[in-house]
Amino acid sequence: MIVADVRYAVFSQVRPYLSLIVTPIQEVVNAPKKIFYWAGEHLESREALVKENQELLSEVLVLRSKQQRLESLQAENVRLRELLDASQRVDEKIVMAEVIGFDQNAYSHRIMIDKGFSSGAYVGQPVLDATGVLGQVIETAAYSSRVLLIADASHFVPVQLARTGFRGILKGTGDLKRMELLSVPRSIDIKKGDVLTTSGLDKRFPRGYPVGVVKSVKLLSGQSYASVDVVPLAQLGRSRHVMLIEKPEAGR
Repeated sequence: MIVADVRYAVFSQVRPYLSLIVTPIQEVVNAPKKIFYWAGEHLESREALVKENQELLSEVLVLRSKQQRLESLQAENVRLRELLDASQRVDEKIVMAEVIGFDQNAYSHRIMIDKGFSSGAYVGQPVLDATGVLGQVIETAAYSSRVLLIADASHFVPVQLARTGFRGILKGTGDLKRMELLSVPRSIDIKKGDVLTTSGLDKRFPRGYPVGVVKSVKLLSGQSYASVDVVPLAQLGRSRHVMLIEKPEAGR
């Protein structure tokens, strides 16, 4: 049959009809192969998409990290500019320092700075940040010092009301966001928003530096003195760069 078909084309007339019968069989036979190829291409495409998605996710994370770093540097740049502006308004000798540690618990609020007695730091030295009085040095080492924050419950600062000149004592409460103005007579003209500055009466904190702003004034019945809450102006828990100030005549 094969020889006859090759030489004499015996089946040339019926070959098209035979192909109608053979084609479905070929399709059925080739179906597993096509399915295998399709599945392989599909899985390969899916793996490529997953890999590309992971790469894009990694790039997004890197970009976000760089953006956060840039924002952090910009914020630090702003703080340094504010500190520079503040240092230009300080009449006394100053030493710039950086906060390297923060010790906060229910009983004390202290920070560690990177300047010690080798840089001229001494116990009792006032410390400021860009916005106000931060605290005072209570312990020094060669290359570091410990600073007691004004919000500590054991800290007292003689202050003066900028608007009226009233003088009083500002005491820490152990809360970084609240201090108390002690012994304020009910008759004193004081109100929310008044700014308190150092009075200089303790001979430690120079006069005129901002300390806090009055948050509330409460006149309680039966009490001889008003209850005055004050918010510190210094960024007590967030300042990274600070200033150590010293009067020319101050002794150590």
